[in-house]
Amino acid sequence: PFRGGGCEVPNEKKEDVASIKKWLKHQAHLPQITDEHIMLFLHSNYFSVEKTKNTIESYFVVRAENPELFCNWDLSTLETAFKTYELSPLPKTSPEGYKILLYRLKDTDPSKFIFQEALRAFFAYNDVRISEDRIVPGYVVLFDMKGCTLGHLARVSTVMYLVKTFMVYIQDCHPARLKGVHVLNTASFMDKVLSLIKPLMQSELIKLLHLHSNMDTLKKFVPLELLPEEYGGDCKSGSYLHDEHYKLIKSDYSVWLKESGLLMADLKKRPQKKKITDNNMQGSFRTLSID
Repeated sequence: PFRGGGCEVPNEKKEDVASIKKWLKHQAHLPQITDEHIMLFLHSNYFSVEKTKNTIESYFVVRAENPELFCNWDLSTLETAFKTYELSPLPKTSPEGYKILLYRLKDTDPSKFIFQEALRAFFAYNDVRISEDRIVPGYVVLFDMKGCTLGHLARVSTVMYLVKTFMVYIQDCHPARLKGVHVLNTASFMDKVLSLIKPLMQSELIKLLHLHSNMDTLKKFVPLELLPEEYGGDCKSGSYLHDEHYKLIKSDYSVWLKESGLLMADLKKRPQKKKITDNNMQGSFRTLSID
């Protein structure tokens, strides 16, 4: 998962990694992954071996079930999305050491908003972030709704199967610790947005979700000086950070992303044939808890 490698497995975790590797050998449908990849999954599950197995299964199966989102990550097919949406990693971490990611519309024209293409860019971007960041204490995500209209919502509401896939992926598959989700500049129709997504959210994710109509309420969670200058912060603009990150993707990740899109389950060999996204979400979202 890390371009160029670079994640040592601590001695006290080698037994857990070996146990999962042994389990993987008996999963004919799953790819055999490196120790550092297993370590990433273990860390995201707060070192619960059983939860880690569930996440590995979900991660590779959901990717195989949704090739339109996770395959063919050729940069030429992602370019329009990266011109329509801004996905910016902020340079400084929170006081707790969490990485902060900012998402917002770059082009606010609803007719340019294609949810499937937005998700493709989002998933590719997040794979790159994990490669760059390695194993980190957690992530805080900022969604800025400025420029979002009912026209955007209408387009999302016609592809609810994609919304469900997105919610399953971030809750049950993504190998990272999510520490907070903050929606900035909440739109007047936020209640309609929540009515679409809340049935797909596990209680742990609902607890992480905070809505902010202005920046005053955000500063309790994220020091405002960590934000881009247009939010009153000390770092460069979100547009600059997005453009710099896209340059990094083009220069260092064009081949890597194509290869990343090939790593998935072989569904023909999977014993259980029911799609993961057809299951009701059973509250397996990763939180710090004693099994």
